[in-house]
Amino acid sequence: MDVASWSMARVGVSMTGLPTVRTSERSAFHRCPQQWYWKYRMGLVPKGAADDNLWLGIGVHEALAQWYKKGKRRGIHPGDYFAGWAADEVRYIRTVTEDEDALVKYEDAKELGIEMLYGYIEEYGKDPSWDVIATEHPFSVRVTSGGQPVANFASAWDGVYRDLEDGYIYLMEHKTANQISTPYLEMDPQGGAYWAVASQVLRAQGVLKAGEVIAGITYNFLRKAIPDDRPRDEQGRYLNKDGTVSKRQGTPRFVRHLVERTPGEMKQELQDLANEVAWMHAIKSGQLPILKSRTRDCPWCPFWDMCKLHQHGGDSWRELLSDYDQVDPYEERRKAAL
Repeated sequence: MDVASWSMARVGVSMTGLPTVRTSERSAFHRCPQQWYWKYRMGLVPKGAADDNLWLGIGVHEALAQWYKKGKRRGIHPGDYFAGWAADEVRYIRTVTEDEDALVKYEDAKELGIEMLYGYIEEYGKDPSWDVIATEHPFSVRVTSGGQPVANFASAWDGVYRDLEDGYIYLMEHKTANQISTPYLEMDPQGGAYWAVASQVLRAQGVLKAGEVIAGITYNFLRKAIPDDRPRDEQGRYLNKDGTVSKRQGTPRFVRHLVERTPGEMKQELQDLANEVAWMHAIKSGQLPILKSRTRDCPWCPFWDMCKLHQHGGDSWRELLSDYDQVDPYEERRKAAL
Protein backbone atom coordinates (compact mmCIF):
# COMPACT_ATOMS: atom_id res chain seq x y z
CA MET A 1 0.00 0.00 0.00
CA ASP A 2 1.29 3.45 -0.86
CA VAL A 3 2.28 5.46 2.21
CA ALA A 4 0.37 8.48 0.91
CA SER A 5 -2.94 6.69 1.42
CA TRP A 6 -2.00 6.00 5.05
CA SER A 7 -1.16 9.60 5.76
CA MET A 8 -4.79 10.60 5.18
CA ALA A 9 -5.84 9.57 8.70
CA ARG A 10 -8.29 11.97 10.34
CA VAL A 11 -6.55 14.72 12.23
CA GLY A 12 -9.10 14.87 15.01
CA VAL A 13 -11.03 17.96 13.93
CA SER A 14 -13.82 18.82 16.36
CA MET A 15 -17.20 20.32 15.55
CA THR A 16 -15.69 23.74 16.17
CA GLY A 17 -13.26 23.21 13.30
CA LEU A 18 -10.30 23.10 15.68
CA PRO A 19 -8.00 20.07 15.97
CA THR A 20 -8.51 17.84 18.99
CA VAL A 21 -5.63 16.99 21.32
CA ARG A 22 -5.97 14.12 23.80
CA THR A 23 -3.92 13.18 26.83
CA SER A 24 -2.64 10.06 25.08
CA GLU A 25 -1.49 12.15 22.13
CA ARG A 26 0.51 14.45 24.39
CA SER A 27 2.12 11.43 26.05
CA ALA A 28 3.12 9.96 22.69
CA PHE A 29 4.49 13.32 21.55
CA HIS A 30 6.58 13.67 24.72
CA ARG A 31 7.88 10.13 24.33
CA CYS A 32 8.87 10.40 20.66
CA PRO A 33 7.65 12.73 17.87
CA GLN A 34 8.15 9.95 15.30
CA GLN A 35 5.94 7.58 17.30
CA TRP A 36 3.37 10.36 17.63
CA TYR A 37 3.40 10.98 13.88
CA TRP A 38 2.82 7.35 12.93
CA LYS A 39 0.10 6.91 15.54
CA TYR A 40 -1.72 10.24 15.43
CA ARG A 41 -1.06 11.52 11.91
CA MET A 42 -1.15 8.22 10.06
CA GLY A 43 -3.48 6.42 12.48
CA LEU A 44 -1.36 3.26 12.66
CA VAL A 45 -1.94 0.56 15.28
CA PRO A 46 -0.43 -2.95 15.28
CA LYS A 47 -2.77 -5.62 14.00
CA GLY A 48 -4.09 -8.09 16.53
CA ALA A 49 -5.36 -7.92 20.10
CA ALA A 50 -4.60 -4.99 22.38
CA ASP A 51 -1.39 -5.10 24.39
CA ASP A 52 -1.79 -7.24 27.52
CA ASN A 53 -0.67 -4.45 29.87
CA LEU A 54 -3.09 -2.03 28.24
CA TRP A 55 -5.86 -4.61 28.54
CA LEU A 56 -5.17 -5.03 32.27
CA GLY A 57 -5.13 -1.27 32.81
CA ILE A 58 -8.46 -0.83 31.05
CA GLY A 59 -10.07 -3.55 33.14
CA VAL A 60 -8.78 -2.15 36.44
CA HIS A 61 -9.99 1.35 35.50
CA GLU A 62 -13.44 0.08 34.60
CA ALA A 63 -13.68 -1.96 37.79
CA LEU A 64 -12.80 1.08 39.92
CA ALA A 65 -15.09 3.36 37.91
CA GLN A 66 -18.15 1.27 38.79
CA TRP A 67 -16.93 0.82 42.41
CA TYR A 68 -16.78 4.55 43.21
CA LYS A 69 -20.39 5.58 42.79
CA LYS A 70 -21.59 9.05 43.76
CA GLY A 71 -21.45 9.96 47.39
CA LYS A 72 -20.26 7.20 49.68
CA ARG A 73 -22.07 4.45 47.81
CA ARG A 74 -19.95 1.69 46.34
CA GLY A 75 -20.67 -0.79 43.57
CA ILE A 76 -19.75 -4.40 42.90
CA HIS A 77 -16.50 -5.52 44.49
CA PRO A 78 -13.94 -4.50 41.83
CA GLY A 79 -12.26 -7.91 41.96
CA ASP A 80 -15.55 -9.62 41.13
CA TYR A 81 -16.33 -7.04 38.47
CA PHE A 82 -12.93 -7.57 36.85
CA ALA A 83 -13.45 -11.34 36.81
CA GLY A 84 -16.66 -10.89 34.83
CA TRP A 85 -15.12 -8.24 32.61
CA ALA A 86 -12.13 -10.45 31.74
CA ALA A 87 -14.38 -13.42 31.00
CA ASP A 88 -12.41 -16.18 29.25
CA GLU A 89 -9.63 -14.07 27.74
CA VAL A 90 -6.17 -15.55 28.18
CA ARG A 91 -3.39 -12.99 28.60
CA TYR A 92 -0.13 -12.80 30.52
CA ILE A 93 1.67 -10.02 32.38
CA ARG A 94 5.41 -9.95 33.07
CA THR A 95 6.24 -9.56 36.78
CA VAL A 96 9.34 -9.93 38.98
CA THR A 97 9.31 -11.84 42.26
CA GLU A 98 10.72 -10.16 45.36
CA ASP A 99 12.35 -13.21 46.91
CA GLU A 100 16.08 -13.93 46.93
CA ASP A 101 15.97 -15.34 43.38
CA ALA A 102 14.26 -12.26 41.90
CA LEU A 103 12.74 -14.35 39.13
CA VAL A 104 10.92 -12.94 36.13
CA LYS A 105 7.50 -14.55 35.92
CA TYR A 106 4.49 -14.32 33.65
CA GLU A 107 1.23 -14.18 35.56
CA ASP A 108 -2.20 -14.94 34.19
CA ALA A 109 -3.56 -11.42 33.60
CA LYS A 110 -7.08 -12.24 34.76
CA GLU A 111 -5.88 -13.77 38.03
CA LEU A 112 -3.42 -10.92 38.53
CA GLY A 113 -6.15 -8.31 38.08
CA ILE A 114 -8.39 -10.09 40.56
CA GLU A 115 -5.56 -10.32 43.13
CA MET A 116 -4.69 -6.65 42.66
CA LEU A 117 -8.25 -5.48 43.18
CA TYR A 118 -8.96 -7.76 46.13
CA GLY A 119 -5.76 -6.49 47.73
CA TYR A 120 -6.82 -2.93 46.99
CA ILE A 121 -10.09 -3.33 48.90
CA GLU A 122 -8.25 -5.03 51.77
CA GLU A 123 -5.95 -1.99 51.88
CA TYR A 124 -8.52 0.83 51.64
CA GLY A 125 -11.93 -0.69 52.29
CA LYS A 126 -14.78 1.53 51.12
CA ASP A 127 -12.86 4.79 51.57
CA PRO A 128 -15.46 6.23 53.97
CA SER A 129 -13.92 9.71 53.77
CA TRP A 130 -14.26 9.86 49.97
CA ASP A 131 -17.50 11.59 49.02
CA VAL A 132 -17.44 10.97 45.26
CA ILE A 133 -18.75 13.77 43.06
CA ALA A 134 -18.18 12.16 39.64
CA THR A 135 -16.37 9.20 38.04
CA GLU A 136 -15.04 8.75 34.48
CA HIS A 137 -15.92 12.38 33.87
CA PRO A 138 -15.26 13.54 30.27
CA PHE A 139 -14.39 17.10 29.35
CA SER A 140 -13.33 19.25 26.41
CA VAL A 141 -11.79 22.72 26.67
CA ARG A 142 -10.51 25.17 24.10
CA VAL A 143 -6.76 25.87 24.07
CA THR A 144 -5.76 29.41 23.16
CA SER A 145 -2.44 31.03 22.32
CA GLY A 146 -2.07 34.78 22.13
CA GLY A 147 -5.81 35.07 22.60
CA GLN A 148 -6.54 32.88 19.56
CA PRO A 149 -8.11 29.38 19.76
CA VAL A 150 -5.71 26.71 18.48
CA ALA A 151 -7.16 23.35 19.59
CA ASN A 152 -9.61 21.49 21.82
CA PHE A 153 -8.10 19.52 24.69
CA ALA A 154 -10.31 16.49 25.39
CA SER A 155 -9.98 13.71 27.93
CA ALA A 156 -11.64 12.42 31.12
CA TRP A 157 -10.87 12.35 34.82
CA ASP A 158 -10.99 9.04 36.66
CA GLY A 159 -12.96 10.76 39.36
CA VAL A 160 -13.63 13.81 41.51
CA TYR A 161 -14.19 13.52 45.25
CA ARG A 162 -14.46 15.58 48.40
CA ASP A 163 -12.36 14.37 51.30
CA LEU A 164 -14.66 14.53 54.30
CA GLU A 165 -11.68 14.67 56.65
CA ASP A 166 -10.24 17.95 55.36
CA GLY A 167 -13.17 19.26 53.29
CA TYR A 168 -11.13 19.76 50.11
CA ILE A 169 -11.98 18.52 46.62
CA TYR A 170 -9.50 16.40 44.66
CA LEU A 171 -9.17 14.66 41.33
CA MET A 172 -8.46 10.94 41.52
CA GLU A 173 -6.09 9.40 38.99
CA HIS A 174 -5.80 5.59 38.93
CA LYS A 175 -2.57 4.07 37.64
CA THR A 176 -1.39 0.48 37.20
CA ALA A 177 2.40 0.06 37.13
CA ASN A 178 5.13 -2.54 37.38
CA GLN A 179 7.05 -0.21 39.66
CA ILE A 180 5.70 2.74 41.61
CA SER A 181 7.61 6.00 41.43
CA THR A 182 6.17 9.28 42.66
CA PRO A 183 8.80 12.10 42.48
CA TYR A 184 8.04 12.81 38.81
CA LEU A 185 4.40 13.52 39.61
CA GLU A 186 5.28 17.05 40.69
CA MET A 187 6.01 17.71 36.99
CA ASP A 188 3.48 15.29 35.47
CA PRO A 189 2.06 17.08 32.39
CA GLN A 190 -1.05 14.91 32.31
CA GLY A 191 -2.08 15.63 35.88
CA GLY A 192 -0.96 19.23 35.58
CA ALA A 193 -3.16 19.87 32.58
CA TYR A 194 -6.10 18.09 34.24
CA TRP A 195 -5.76 20.27 37.31
CA ALA A 196 -5.32 23.48 35.29
CA VAL A 197 -8.73 23.13 33.64
CA ALA A 198 -10.63 21.12 36.26
CA SER A 199 -12.14 23.83 38.46
CA GLN A 200 -13.37 25.95 35.56
CA VAL A 201 -14.81 22.99 33.64
CA LEU A 202 -16.54 21.44 36.64
CA ARG A 203 -18.10 24.74 37.67
CA ALA A 204 -19.39 25.27 34.14
CA GLN A 205 -20.92 21.78 34.21
CA GLY A 206 -22.55 22.42 37.57
CA VAL A 207 -20.45 19.80 39.35
CA LEU A 208 -18.74 22.39 41.56
CA LYS A 209 -20.40 25.33 43.25
CA ALA A 210 -19.23 28.91 42.84
CA GLY A 211 -16.02 29.43 44.80
CA GLU A 212 -15.14 25.73 44.98
CA VAL A 213 -11.79 24.73 43.52
CA ILE A 214 -9.78 21.56 42.97
CA ALA A 215 -7.09 21.41 45.65
CA GLY A 216 -4.92 18.76 43.99
CA ILE A 217 -4.67 15.28 42.52
CA THR A 218 -4.61 11.98 44.36
CA TYR A 219 -2.58 9.50 42.33
CA ASN A 220 -3.86 6.04 43.15
CA PHE A 221 -1.27 3.38 42.24
CA LEU A 222 -1.89 -0.36 41.99
CA ARG A 223 1.29 -2.33 41.40
CA LYS A 224 1.14 -5.32 39.07
CA ALA A 225 2.09 -7.92 41.64
CA ILE A 226 0.54 -10.86 43.44
CA PRO A 227 0.63 -10.94 47.27
CA ASP A 228 4.02 -11.73 48.75
CA ASP A 229 3.65 -15.14 50.40
CA ARG A 230 7.19 -15.39 51.84
CA PRO A 231 7.41 -16.27 55.54
CA ARG A 232 8.01 -13.45 58.03
CA ASP A 233 9.71 -13.24 61.38
CA GLU A 234 8.19 -11.81 64.59
CA GLN A 235 9.07 -8.31 63.47
CA GLY A 236 7.23 -8.75 60.20
CA ARG A 237 10.39 -8.95 58.09
CA TYR A 238 10.39 -11.22 55.04
CA LEU A 239 12.71 -14.24 55.22
CA ASN A 240 14.75 -16.12 52.64
CA LYS A 241 14.36 -19.84 52.11
CA ASP A 242 17.20 -20.49 54.56
CA GLY A 243 15.48 -18.45 57.29
CA THR A 244 17.73 -15.40 57.04
CA VAL A 245 16.27 -11.91 56.73
CA SER A 246 15.85 -11.04 53.07
CA LYS A 247 17.48 -7.95 51.61
CA ARG A 248 14.30 -7.54 49.59
CA GLN A 249 11.67 -6.44 52.08
CA GLY A 250 9.07 -5.89 49.41
CA THR A 251 7.63 -2.84 47.73
CA PRO A 252 4.18 -1.55 48.56
CA ARG A 253 1.52 -2.92 46.27
CA PHE A 254 -0.64 0.17 46.74
CA VAL A 255 0.41 3.80 47.05
CA ARG A 256 -1.60 7.01 47.20
CA HIS A 257 0.30 10.18 46.50
CA LEU A 258 -1.25 13.62 46.78
CA VAL A 259 0.10 16.42 44.62
CA GLU A 260 -1.10 19.88 45.51
CA ARG A 261 -0.93 22.63 42.91
CA THR A 262 -0.47 26.39 43.11
CA PRO A 263 -2.32 29.14 41.18
CA GLY A 264 0.93 30.06 39.42
CA GLU A 265 1.20 26.57 37.95
CA MET A 266 -2.16 26.92 36.22
CA LYS A 267 -0.95 29.56 33.79
CA GLN A 268 2.26 27.65 33.05
CA GLU A 269 0.45 24.36 32.43
CA LEU A 270 -1.93 26.00 29.96
CA GLN A 271 0.97 27.75 28.21
CA ASP A 272 2.85 24.43 27.95
CA LEU A 273 -0.21 22.84 26.37
CA ALA A 274 -0.52 25.68 23.84
CA ASN A 275 3.19 25.44 23.04
CA GLU A 276 2.91 21.70 22.38
CA VAL A 277 -0.01 22.29 20.02
CA ALA A 278 2.04 24.90 18.14
CA TRP A 279 4.92 22.43 17.85
CA MET A 280 2.58 19.71 16.56
CA HIS A 281 1.12 22.11 13.99
CA ALA A 282 4.61 23.03 12.81
CA ILE A 283 5.47 19.37 12.23
CA LYS A 284 2.15 18.71 10.49
CA SER A 285 2.73 21.63 8.13
CA GLY A 286 6.33 20.65 7.39
CA GLN A 287 7.84 23.70 9.09
CA LEU A 288 9.70 21.48 11.55
CA PRO A 289 11.21 18.02 10.97
CA ILE A 290 10.05 14.88 12.77
CA LEU A 291 12.61 13.90 15.38
CA LYS A 292 13.15 10.53 17.04
CA SER A 293 13.78 10.04 20.76
CA ARG A 294 16.17 7.10 20.61
CA THR A 295 16.50 5.50 24.04
CA ARG A 296 16.87 2.05 25.58
CA ASP A 297 13.07 1.89 25.76
CA CYS A 298 12.75 1.87 21.96
CA PRO A 299 12.37 -1.96 21.67
CA TRP A 300 9.07 -1.65 23.59
CA CYS A 301 7.64 0.75 21.00
CA PRO A 302 4.95 -0.69 18.68
CA PHE A 303 6.87 0.78 15.73
CA TRP A 304 10.28 -0.64 16.69
CA ASP A 305 10.88 -2.85 13.63
CA MET A 306 9.55 -0.27 11.20
CA CYS A 307 11.56 2.48 12.85
CA LYS A 308 14.81 0.52 12.50
CA LEU A 309 14.23 0.19 8.76
CA HIS A 310 13.26 3.84 8.56
CA GLN A 311 16.56 4.76 10.21
CA HIS A 312 18.45 2.80 7.54
CA GLY A 313 17.11 5.16 4.90
CA GLY A 314 15.20 4.41 1.74
CA ASP A 315 11.65 3.09 1.44
CA SER A 316 12.03 -0.43 2.86
CA TRP A 317 10.15 0.59 6.03
CA ARG A 318 6.97 0.99 3.99
CA GLU A 319 6.84 -2.76 3.45
CA LEU A 320 5.92 -3.15 7.13
CA LEU A 321 2.83 -0.94 6.84
CA SER A 322 0.85 -4.10 6.15
CA ASP A 323 1.51 -5.11 9.79
CA TYR A 324 -0.69 -2.22 10.95
CA ASP A 325 -4.33 -1.27 10.79
CA GLN A 326 -5.44 2.30 10.24
CA VAL A 327 -7.88 3.77 12.76
CA ASP A 328 -9.13 7.15 13.82
CA PRO A 329 -6.91 7.84 16.87
CA TYR A 330 -9.25 10.59 18.04
CA GLU A 331 -12.45 8.59 18.21
CA GLU A 332 -14.35 8.75 21.48
CA ARG A 333 -13.41 5.96 23.85
CA ARG A 334 -13.11 5.31 27.54
CA LYS A 335 -10.41 7.30 29.28
CA ALA A 336 -8.87 4.08 30.55
CA ALA A 337 -8.03 3.02 27.02
CA LEU A 338 -6.33 6.28 26.06
